Amino acid sequence: MATDKRDRQRANREEKKANEAKVKRRQDAYARIKKWAIYAVLIAASLVAFTVFFR
Repeated sequence: MATDKRDRQRANREEKKANEAKVKRRQDAYARIKKWAIYAVLIAASLVAFTVFFR
């Protein structure tokens, strides 16, 4: 049977692990959004370039 100290340590480790996973998910989401935003800007710039140069 675990002692109170071990129970607290285990709970703290699990909480820390959950927080780290949450931060990682958020970072991954921001990276994905950033990547697609760059693609959108490149496509928009290409469309503008085509309309300006190939009128």
